[in-house]
Amino acid sequence: MDDFKETGWDHISGDKTATFSTSEKKWIKLIWKLKEEHPDEVDIRYVNKDGSILVRLPADWLKIRPKKKSNLTAEQKAASKARLELARQKRLEDLRKAGAAVMNGKRTIPISAFGI
Repeated sequence: MDDFKETGWDHISGDKTATFSTSEKKWIKLIWKLKEEHPDEVDIRYVNKDGSILVRLPADWLKIRPKKKSNLTAEQKAASKARLELARQKRLEDLRKAGAAVMNGKRTIPISAFGI
């Protein structure tokens, strides 16, 4: 159950701050970025061994909004896919030039890095 990720937001009506806890990397990265930008407003209370985090934030930072829907035409979707594939190929080529091992389109660690 190591892949189980959880995020919780706890707020008592009337309080100016709320407690936020998460084990999702996208939120953990955002919390650390917000801590750099707003050190007086972000109070990191605890970081667990697995990287999950417990933090106090201003309660008015919570916003719930639906995901934007895009109404792309078939031509726009095809152009977007082509741009993404070109960027992916460029990234992989840059990794290869840098000496990183790449397998199935994903970066891997060369065995030489383990001193074998």
